[in-house]
Parts: sequence; C-alpha cells; structure tokens
Amino acid sequence: PPCAGGGLATPRLHVATIGGTKMLLASQTPLIQTPPHPPVSLHLKEGAGPTRGMYLDVWLDCVINGVRDAVICWHQDAVVRGVAVARAEDLPEQALGIGSGELDAKAGHVVDWLREQCSRDGGSYWLFKGEGDDKLMLYDMSDLPSRVPSEFAVTVAIVCLRLAPTVQSRPARRELLLRAVRPLSMQQHPAVFAAIHEAIAGTFVDVDAKEGVRTYDSIEAETFVLPSGDKRRDTEMAARHLSLAFYALSSR
Repeated sequence: PPCAGGGLATPRLHVATIGGTKMLLASQTPLIQTPPHPPVSLHLKEGAGPTRGMYLDVWLDCVINGVRDAVICWHQDAVVRGVAVARAEDLPEQALGIGSGELDAKAGHVVDWLREQCSRDGGSYWLFKGEGDDKLMLYDMSDLPSRVPSEFAVTVAIVCLRLAPTVQSRPARRELLLRAVRPLSMQQHPAVFAAIHEAIAGTFVDVDAKEGVRTYDSIEAETFVLPSGDKRRDTEMAARHLSLAFYALSSR
C-alpha cells in the first residue's frame, strides 16, 4: 500500500540537504512500501522511453523523499512503453555521465545562486528552463509578465494563476492576475484566458452557497452601511470578467 501521507492531495514535507544547504521541500510523488522493505517512489512519465531530463526529475524526487530506489513507467498515447527499477544513486550517471556527488555539488551551486538572487522579503520567483536549453532563467513574479518573452506568455499566465490563491491581499492578487492575462490572446488560448478572468471575478465578489453573491466590501464592513454604489461596482466588475470568461469558452 502507499506510504502514509503519500496521497496526491496532501504533499509530504521533507528536509533535504543539497550542496550543504538544508531546505524544506514538498513532494506529491507516490511512495509504495511493502514492509519490511524500504519505500520506493513511483514515477509515471510521458514519452516513448527514458530521457536525460526524466532521470534528473526522478533523482531529485528521490532526494526530496529520501528514498533509495525508484520505479519508472513511461507511456505514450495511453500505451505503456516500458517499466524500469533504478537506484537513485545511479540516475546521475545515466543522465549526465557523472556521479551523484558531483551532481549534488552542481545543484549546490544553483542553490547558492538562488539564495543570492532571491533577496526580496516575501517575494515569489519563477525558475524556468526551456526544453533542450542549458540556461536557467529566474523571474521575479512581482515584475511579470512585462519582462517575459511573448513565447512564454501562456506558461507565465498559468504560473500566476496557480500562485494567486497564495496572495492574501485581494488587490495584489487581482493585479497579479490582470498582468498575467494582458499578453494572452482570447482566440489562441481561450481556456487559460477564461480561467484567469474567472479568478479575477472572484477578487470582487464572494459566492456563498447559502447567502448567494456577496461583495467583499460588505463582508469586511459589517459594522457600517456601505454606499450602494460600492457594492454595485464590485458586482458589475465581477460580471464583466465572468462575461469575458464565458465568451472565450463559447467562441472556441
């Protein structure tokens, strides 16, 4: 059976040491264990066969979860192409032709670089590496997507959409989503476009199953009566963004 806490809905927290730096990391990789044997990690990968990037992903997951062995299953077009069992310490050799110690040292250099660059208190950053690219690109989420090349607009928008629920301030969350959706084309990316506008609408009103639609101003100011115009504006803005979302999906 899967290890306790190994469900996909609840990430496991693990203290990992990479390059001499301790980090608190989270993983949703399924772990399988049959006592008294130690747990192994299970990886489902898309493709006709193993790749260098696949081996590195599996190695990092093994480091995060503190497991020695991994089961890799790769599939293509819903057909299983192969299954392999690998020791974590052998994966760097298979991926890059170097030992795990050397790879750990290289990862440590990346971590040191990130610690130098990610210096803004309470900041959120996006570390990106293109397919087949040897360069790592680091973006400050507070300055997105203005500094991101247009070909990455959709990727940045999805990152912002996933990050938005963690932003406590509604105006800041709204601004992040507005910046994310500006470079998107409704015709080319209707699903992402609609999802972001729906999230923007949620920064204006709160939909409750029992009480219906309530403006946040009325929720946060229950001790006094707000001018009706304030509530009307929030509702109108939410309706406007929901209309954009509906139009984008209906025009596909």
